[in-house]
Amino acid sequence: MGSGIYVHAFRDGDVVPMDATAVREVLVPYAPYDVPDGEPVEWVRAADGSDADVYLHLGVSFDRPGPGVLDIVAELARRTGAAIVLLGDPTVIVTSEEDVRQLPEDLRARAVVVPPAALTGQAIEQVVRPRPQPRRRPLLPPFPYHPDPVATGSVRAADEPCACCGHDQGWIYTGPVYGEDVPDGRLCPYCVAYGTAARRHGVFFNDVAAGRMPDEAARQICERTPGFATWQDWGWPAHCGDGAVFLGAAGARELRPYPDALDQLRRECAAWGWPDGTVEEFLAALDKDGQPTGYLFRCRVCGTHLARADFT
Repeated sequence: MGSGIYVHAFRDGDVVPMDATAVREVLVPYAPYDVPDGEPVEWVRAADGSDADVYLHLGVSFDRPGPGVLDIVAELARRTGAAIVLLGDPTVIVTSEEDVRQLPEDLRARAVVVPPAALTGQAIEQVVRPRPQPRRRPLLPPFPYHPDPVATGSVRAADEPCACCGHDQGWIYTGPVYGEDVPDGRLCPYCVAYGTAARRHGVFFNDVAAGRMPDEAARQICERTPGFATWQDWGWPAHCGDGAVFLGAAGARELRPYPDALDQLRRECAAWGWPDGTVEEFLAALDKDGQPTGYLFRCRVCGTHLARADFT
């Protein structure tokens, strides 16, 4: 914020004395010491613990103010109608158009009007160091078998061109890509959803066991559905004659509300020949962010929850 901030009252282009009573009423509550009657406040400390030395001469100056002190500066300007002048910065903050007309001519072009109701420490910082507006990103295409790829980590916001279409779409696919002609760089989710990457590069994103679901569902999961990271390669689960919906990686805690998914995992582990005690230890060790990892799905037809689990 620079080394200092000045709060000055102006009239007809000249600096004029500020209302001493109003200045004292604003500053004294922030003085971290007893201020004798008739003595000026020389030091203030804000609620966040930041502080500043204060000097009074016609106006009020704050030396090296911390972030919280800006709220005190804003309160003082609101109470007195004075202008905020920042040392080393061309900006002057005033609370009305009339205040602009009272400034010296060379300051008027530098004035920013912030109405009293909006004048806060955060507003001062925003005027001096404007925060860039976040980019408005388009809606993602629908993925029936992987409906929230941002939540699962397979798609994220990014400002980079797609290796397939060449456009910066605002989103990028971060999951696995398989095939002999995998392009250098990453793909946008639109080239995944519309099958463009599959057609141009012969790539696919998931495996599906043959005969477990209709061919069209299998093609959509393989060629037009974002994949996700796993420790081992395995086919996309199916249920009721259709592919299941992927809900995300899951550990023991995340799977607890889905006893149907846990029962399926128990049967799967039992098929591996594991004794009951080992199975329960394995299920309790599932870790969403580590291994062994669980993967939660839901049937599109009956709503039954399914789960897979794997590890290195």
